[in-house]
Amino acid sequence: MGELNFGRVKPTFMIIGAQKCGTTSLHKYLLQHPRLISPEKKELHFFDKMGNEAISNYNRQFPVRFFSNQLSFESTPSYLYYPDAAKRIYEYNPKMKFIVLLRNPVKRAYSAWNMFKNHAKLPEKVKIYKENGEKESSNKLYEFFYKNDFPSFEEWMEYEIGNILQTSVLEPSIIKRGYYKKQIENWFSYFSKEQFLFIDSSELKKEPLKILNNISDFLGIDDFEGSKLNLEIKHKSEYETPINDETYRYLLAHYQNKNEGLEKLIDLKLDWLEN
Repeated sequence: MGELNFGRVKPTFMIIGAQKCGTTSLHKYLLQHPRLISPEKKELHFFDKMGNEAISNYNRQFPVRFFSNQLSFESTPSYLYYPDAAKRIYEYNPKMKFIVLLRNPVKRAYSAWNMFKNHAKLPEKVKIYKENGEKESSNKLYEFFYKNDFPSFEEWMEYEIGNILQTSVLEPSIIKRGYYKKQIENWFSYFSKEQFLFIDSSELKKEPLKILNNISDFLGIDDFEGSKLNLEIKHKSEYETPINDETYRYLLAHYQNKNEGLEKLIDLKLDWLEN
């Protein structure tokens, strides 16, 4: 049955990433379960921001329920990547559970680059990136991507891999977000492996109901009713040009090196590490 709610339902689990791995679709799927609720805004970005905003402002964004046993959650893909998020969430709730979607990091990186390239056509987005850069010294998205000509994927790949970006610069993070092993090891320094469910995003696409019922087991709730679910994929990407084959092979080898030991670390087979 679970504990009954009497007021603000603070989160007991989170989808923490990775970016461009299907978190929007998964968030929508989960909300179709009668036990699961979330704030109106999917990504709260509370624990990946610097500053001293009161935790009460965070809690206030979650729904109010009385005499229900519903569980609440939020989905902020940046949490996995941002190095201070794990510590901040541990201080908030050391018993929190986490769902982590992992995608072939080459495809993830190319998807992210295309997203930011498309944002160059949206003045309101560029304005936000400029304002963020003025407030956060670690955010150089505007400076690198929009102040001058937008870089090609290969140009930007060389920038990140060549360590031209300082380690203190968190954004842009087209390539670095695919260093999953390093990020997960940081989280494991605060939370136990049992508090995480790792999912291959390609499996979520192929067998969504199976993955959803793995999640229901992880959360200790009844299985999803497949006949009642809308399993439409959200935010499908269409690219003007596919990634260059040589670039793909080079970057895949780079990621295989950076993520050596990842499968053992999280007990999950990942095709892109086997190829």
